[in-house]
Amino acid sequence: MELYRFLQQQGFGSRKECRQLVEYGLVEIDGHLAQDYRLPVDVAMISALLVDGEPWQPVALPLYLMLNKPAGYETSHKPQHHRSVYSLLPRQFSRLEIAAVGRLDVDTTGLLLLTTDGACVHALSSPRRHVAKRYEVTLKHPADAELIRQLKDGVLLKDEKERVMADEAEILSDERIALTISQGKYHQVKRMVAAAGNRVVGLHRTALGRLELGELEEGCWRLLTADELERLGLRGE
Repeated sequence: MELYRFLQQQGFGSRKECRQLVEYGLVEIDGHLAQDYRLPVDVAMISALLVDGEPWQPVALPLYLMLNKPAGYETSHKPQHHRSVYSLLPRQFSRLEIAAVGRLDVDTTGLLLLTTDGACVHALSSPRRHVAKRYEVTLKHPADAELIRQLKDGVLLKDEKERVMADEAEILSDERIALTISQGKYHQVKRMVAAAGNRVVGLHRTALGRLELGELEEGCWRLLTADELERLGLRGE
């Protein structure tokens, strides 16, 4: 791949803008100033890249990354009342067509999968795939065995004709439970807990399918590993 096309792929601008970055002497590869915007490059062979004095770790497309979403951010490219989760990513990514696999409410925190792979977004978001989503739920009132029983046996949501049940449910502490669902209904966890006689005051997603949030700090992101891609049924490197 020619250098200017590689820079465009990384989100540094249009083809013309990327050619100009090289022509103006603003691109260094492995400590050497790039002088030819048509220079063939191999992403896997680049160990250090500087663009306009800023280091950049090259990423291969399609892009798959996880974000530990904080509260107060909208899962939208055009947020209405709060900042966008995409503002937590490097500015270069703003030029890439990154989409979230499902949405998290503005007050919900935790694992959000983001990708440039449209087929992945469709496959993992489709209700037909029944991809499991695990949450840690903070309740207004103490949890008890009856609450867990109702969530496992199924509850009838308002305006729904069939009961919806949790794949798994367990008590973590007096007012915290772990809940796994594989449907994708609007505000499903909050509505299920309400139908069971309690109320959600905090919601944190810890897993999507076999992808786990782990120790990723709040507000931070990282690329998925090859093993994680395989666990999601996506291609690994």
